[in-house]
Amino acid sequence: MTKRPLPPLSALHGFDAAARHLSFTKAADELFVTQGAISRQIRQLEEHLGVPLFRRFTRRIELTDAGEEFHSVVAGVLDQLSNVTQRIKRRQDIDILTVSVLPSFASAWLMPRLYLFTEKHPRIEVRLHTSIDPVVFGSSGPDVAIRVGRVPGKHYDRAQPRVELEMIENWRGIHIDELLPDRLVAICTPRLIEERGKLTPREIAELPLIHTTSRRFAWPDWLQAHGVSRGTRSENSLELGHFFMSIQAAGQGRGVAIVPDIIANEDLEMGRLAVAYESDVNSAGDYCLLIPDNDLDHPPVKCFREWLLEEIANSFRRETKPVEA
Repeated sequence: MTKRPLPPLSALHGFDAAARHLSFTKAADELFVTQGAISRQIRQLEEHLGVPLFRRFTRRIELTDAGEEFHSVVAGVLDQLSNVTQRIKRRQDIDILTVSVLPSFASAWLMPRLYLFTEKHPRIEVRLHTSIDPVVFGSSGPDVAIRVGRVPGKHYDRAQPRVELEMIENWRGIHIDELLPDRLVAICTPRLIEERGKLTPREIAELPLIHTTSRRFAWPDWLQAHGVSRGTRSENSLELGHFFMSIQAAGQGRGVAIVPDIIANEDLEMGRLAVAYESDVNSAGDYCLLIPDNDLDHPPVKCFREWLLEEIANSFRRETKPVEA
């Protein structure tokens, strides 16, 4: 038989994601890899084909004619593979549960624990889709979603740091489980605390601050809640796209980051990060599990909901347990 002249198959998934998003960064977020890995896969394909697949500009990319032609086929092939995979899995009585979740919450909290759910429910396959956008349920949407934002009808104090993210556009027919409050914590490299001791909010404001683009008011609101002018901002501040990036930068000593404690807890417990200032200020928002009312009794949804609520409760108790002197 003649060997098929196929392209590097391992690179097709990254190319498809980059072509759909027209962004190497968003493709990396979707596939839980680095942007560099996506770039290498694209270069590998381009070298194999002998033509560029993307036009690269300073802040954007676009498909070339060859890229559009190639993607039309690649997307169709991947869709066919996905469809036949689902059909075969359904024959084996495996239920697929699609979960839309915030990227940093997924990488820092959910993914390290998801094996516990799989061990308990081996016949349910969980597929994670990461996004900070308002969730859209429906025939092509997720089964459940985890988001952070203001809970309808719940009172939040005006002094609490703002959460601008919208969880969903239409709340009609949506069941809400409040998982835990969004509590911001100022974090830095332990070396900084060793050198300077615990910092005051005003001292923190004079250091390089690490901002996360999805929470542009986190630092000014947190500082204001501690009596520091919102206008205070270091010229050496950084702005990064996701909380896990801000956590990494803080651990590298590039400044002080402000992130939700549920995302930073593991790094704090392992000593990779330190709390720059102890605070009990919660944001004007909560982490929530969102499920369409009509799907609450669907077995995979019901199993995931029960597991998540129990795991959140157990995890929160462990992580907030006082340390004995």
